[in-house]
Amino acid sequence: MIGQREALRMFGCEVFDPEGSRIGIVGQLFIDDDTEQPAWITVQTGLFGTNESFVPLEGAAFDGDTLTVAVGKDAVRQAPRVSLLQGDLPLEQESALYLYYGMTYGVAPDGAASIDEVSEVAPEYVEAVRLRLRRWVAAT
Repeated sequence: MIGQREALRMFGCEVFDPEGSRIGIVGQLFIDDDTEQPAWITVQTGLFGTNESFVPLEGAAFDGDTLTVAVGKDAVRQAPRVSLLQGDLPLEQESALYLYYGMTYGVAPDGAASIDEVSEVAPEYVEAVRLRLRRWVAAT
């Protein structure tokens, strides 16, 4: 798990996939609102870094100079595009990213082993327990 101290050094670092292919450069960092731990980054891709794609930090490794993420380069390039004009990540876009990367989103209600087992979840429950991601801006 990448902690807050390591996360401060990730800005501007190169990002690689598990096969060693360069994906891009770390642009922004998003933390889990409950744990205050780094959860996602954006990676600047494209010829001049004009595109930004969200990448989960789950399973990532940071060696101080480079970040190796657990997802492939093609998966990152095909990830849903998210507009970040308003700062933090909106709920609908957050859940779409978790779904795209095949990650569990939220926690299961009492009596269910996982959220996937629940056929109908009340919207109030989802709003109350969702993993809120917020942008982390490092003061320089």
